[in-house]
Amino acid sequence: MLGKPRELLSMISRREAALVLSKEILNEFMTVTRRKKLAEYATKEQVERFVEGLEKIAEFVEPESHLKVADDSEDDIVINTAIDGEADFIVSGDHHLLSLREFRGITMLSVDEAVRRLKKRR
Repeated sequence: MLGKPRELLSMISRREAALVLSKEILNEFMTVTRRKKLAEYATKEQVERFVEGLEKIAEFVEPESHLKVADDSEDDIVINTAIDGEADFIVSGDHHLLSLREFRGITMLSVDEAVRRLKKRR
């Protein structure tokens, strides 16, 4: 991982920000990374090590909200996790999520926008 995503994960590792996840989000991530078009970028073992690293630094919540907000049910999982985890923002490259811009006080940000915002907090 290079660039801004690596910088963001480093900030989270240094506890400059919290990463809120749910098992559902990680399961979806594992499913997506097994797709043929993505499998050429990382081996199964690399993905598993990455997920293990995320599990060490993330705060896990079990979403109790079941809001239907997005066009994609996987996006709803992200939104419900963020709501129940009391997140300030959602970081995503998904254009459906980013197009929402904000939902219930949670701002949708690209990785670059999130890094800039976190640097301003320092």
